[in-house]
Amino acid sequence: MLLQVPSHSITPPPVTSQSCRYRLYPILRSPVIFHSLLYRAKLNRWVDTIALPRASERVKPGDMCSVAGWGDTSTESESSPATLQEADVVVMPDPACPRKPNGPYSNYKSSTMMCVGDPKTRKDSWKGDSGGPLVCRKTAQGIVSWGPPTPPGVYTKVSTFIPWIQATMRRLQP
Repeated sequence: MLLQVPSHSITPPPVTSQSCRYRLYPILRSPVIFHSLLYRAKLNRWVDTIALPRASERVKPGDMCSVAGWGDTSTESESSPATLQEADVVVMPDPACPRKPNGPYSNYKSSTMMCVGDPKTRKDSWKGDSGGPLVCRKTAQGIVSWGPPTPPGVYTKVSTFIPWIQATMRRLQP
């Protein structure tokens, strides 16, 4: 697998890239993959680390966060932007993603997922943003996962996977 660092623009391709190892979360259909660089990334103004939440840490409805990605910028567009896009989004209460049979949120699990994006502002991640970060108070709290064409969307709760992330980091250390 090849990882490009930094990746603010996808045209032209970034000059820095490196191979990486990865580990899948051991539960079938899990949305979490851990990437491990083979070499230390050179930290600078564009490349930096981000804090992870504590396993017990949760964001609350009403918290403002930021999501980034190269996904579609509207429901009418099928083309991705050339530069990384960012939007401020709000964490919604779990009932905003109702688990109705055959509804868009029928697979929603509040133990590992969170509902993000206010339908009134229409700000959320879009098709093509999956895997991108949800950053709240300078901490990686979520991962863009899935959702209907209009907000709210469903994000993976990073805090749920912290014990596995920490164990994987220990195993991969030289």
